[in-house]
Amino acid sequence: MKERRPGRPAGRKKTSKLEVVLEPEIKQEFMDLLKKENKYCSIVIREWIVEYIKKN
Repeated sequence: MKERRPGRPAGRKKTSKLEVVLEPEIKQEFMDLLKKENKYCSIVIREWIVEYIKKN
């Protein structure tokens, strides 16, 4: 069985953006960690937001 990746469902278009302001060093460290884990920034942040909404 094919494992589904989290993120935007197939066929769905990006409809909105969220701007996050970080110091360049923090952003780079975050991106480096994601790369090591073979993850994508937008997917990880979306998961955090969806989980936060569910909890609240």
